[in-house]
Amino acid sequence: MKIRLKAPAGLSSTGIYGKDGKEMAVGFELDLEEEPKGWAGRYDILSGGPGDGSEAVNNAGLDREELKKQAAELDLDYPKNISTEKLKELIDAKLAS
Repeated sequence: MKIRLKAPAGLSSTGIYGKDGKEMAVGFELDLEEEPKGWAGRYDILSGGPGDGSEAVNNAGLDREELKKQAAELDLDYPKNISTEKLKELIDAKLAS
């Protein structure tokens, strides 16, 4: 299975420390035999996940272009290099307010 590390909700960019004590930064991708249960909420499964034969997950089905259109409609300012996930969080926060 292939995973990408992500920051937990509410935190900016904290990585995960591996068995060797070295930090793996947010965005780091790993190929693993099985899902790392102790890292719940700290990674996205890109491919080979439970019930997944071969198709990769693209940020849990988020369509970046649709999110950019929605952000424009909400008059949100955001950096061009923002991750799709963070863009969705900004939109969700605006809609909740």
